[in-house]
Parts: sequence; C-alpha cells; structure tokens
Amino acid sequence: MRTGAKLVTGAITALVALAAITGCGSEDSTATPMAATTSATATSTSATPGEPLVGEWERMTTCADYVRALTRAGFDEAALDTAAGGGFISGVTMVEDLADPAHPCKGAVPRRHSHFFTADGMFGSRDWNGNQVDEGTYEIVDDTLVMPYGFEEGPPIQVAFHYRIAGETIRFDPVIPSDCSTSRCREAAAWSVSVALPGKTWRRVD
Repeated sequence: MRTGAKLVTGAITALVALAAITGCGSEDSTATPMAATTSATATSTSATPGEPLVGEWERMTTCADYVRALTRAGFDEAALDTAAGGGFISGVTMVEDLADPAHPCKGAVPRRHSHFFTADGMFGSRDWNGNQVDEGTYEIVDDTLVMPYGFEEGPPIQVAFHYRIAGETIRFDPVIPSDCSTSRCREAAAWSVSVALPGKTWRRVD
C-alpha cells in the first residue's frame, strides 16, 4: 500500500480541500447532493486526533452504493472501476470483465467494509475479510477531518471531510472543490466519495 490514505481496490478517486459543505442527509438517503465548494487554505491550528472519532466504523456496502455515489459526484469512470475491482462480483477484477457495463452491478453481492481511526492519528480501512486495504494519517482542523491522499509521484493532496457523530453512528461528507479538472484532483476526489458514501451511516464496532 502507498504512503498516505489510498484505497487499493480499483481506480477510486476524489479530492477535497477545506471549505464549507452542506450537512448530511437522512439514513441511506439517495438525494444527498455533492456540494461543489471553493477550496481554501487552512489558517487554523490543527487539533490532536482523539475521541469521539477514534474507533472502527462499519457498514454493509453494496456495488450500487459506490456506483450511485460516484456517478452522482461526476466520477463515472471511477464508478465502473469500483464495480469491477471492489470484489463485489465473483470472477470480475477489471472493467473488461463486466457482463454489462451499462448495468455494472449485475451479479454483485453485499460486502462488509470499515474505516478505523486511532488515537495517535492513524487511519485505515478493512475489507469483508478483515484485511486492511487503506492506510494513512489524519488530523482534525476546525472540526474537519483532513487526510493526505498519496500518489506514486508528487506531493499528496489534502482530502477533507465533515463528519457527524450521533450516538454509535457516524456520517461523512467529502468537501469537493469547485474546480477539480486535473487528473490528480479527480483521483483524490473520487476516493473521498468512495470513503464517505455520502448519506450513508456507519456504525461503531470498536
């Protein structure tokens, strides 16, 4: 796995910078918009990671969850890559393997997925087998979750999320910049959408 937050299943993408964004929608809402925002430079002091974000947050995800979220955010190419490379369909590992790209989730099964945050500022994700498929760091800046998205070449991009904790559940909203036309921006940005699954609720398991 690469240094910095990076999903290793498919070419998932999504960039973010610190900016305002609308609040989360209702549980499993299908109408939560991805707000386009203007990126800004962080001027506040970052906080030490800690409660109540620390822990592991899990949900049962589906191929349709990712395809819908990525398509609505404008990352159609990442939606197909995720449907093919996310382990949802037996024997399918690339877009060329899809039986019907117009219906990329045909034959897909639900998969459990989780994200975890440690007290010392480490972030990671686990697949349905408990294998870690993401790794990186995080910090909290003005109540915003900020993580570096790493590339094989060049500096990482800072990806940001607003999050809302209610009891034992959490929802994430990626902060999408208004101008995200470069390939690096789109890659980081689609990743943030796939991490967050906007409108979906994750439940604490640890």
